[in-house]
Amino acid sequence: MATKGEMVRALAQRFDLNPNKVDAMTRAMARAGLRTPGGRGRAAADMTGEDIFHLTLALAHGLETKDAPEAVRELSQLRLVRGNLFLDGHIQWEANCDAGGESKLLDVLNRLPVAGLELNLTFGAFCGHWLEEGFNGADEWFNSAPVSVEVSSNGPHAVFSHRSDKGSLKLWFGDAAKDLKTPEWERRTILSDKLFRRLSQLARSGVS
Repeated sequence: MATKGEMVRALAQRFDLNPNKVDAMTRAMARAGLRTPGGRGRAAADMTGEDIFHLTLALAHGLETKDAPEAVRELSQLRLVRGNLFLDGHIQWEANCDAGGESKLLDVLNRLPVAGLELNLTFGAFCGHWLEEGFNGADEWFNSAPVSVEVSSNGPHAVFSHRSDKGSLKLWFGDAAKDLKTPEWERRTILSDKLFRRLSQLARSGVS
């Protein structure tokens, strides 16, 4: 996994930002408990997938350092509310967590061919864990299938999508996802499959 310095340098390059600005951002995250505390040199701590995802959310949204911790915390803590899996035009599985569907959702995700992939019921924890394990399974077709992550100011809410020959998996996070209405305006941030894979490389090996 990447150290704090490696994470800062990689994401500064990825978003074409001054590394000092990114370093200030991640220090603000650490003070807010949104990043693993890290030492220096040999004492430098490894950053988790969730650490990397939190910093990415702040940078992708173009947040100011002073505003980033509160905004990222709100997004990271969005709860999983529903999900479904489509294959060949048919619903293979669907769940509503507010209707007691958490155990069914856990069972289905555990059947997906991703070694070590676990279910996390909050947006930040789920995406952070996927960065560490989601592309690390034995199934080549599953690993090569595209991922997309979309975050909307409407609610806010977030949607995680993964499409493979095993089916099209989609998970919704945030209370607003249960009954979204068309707003007068909406800001959306999309993390592409290419970016998500770069982040995954950083989370697993420190190389992006």
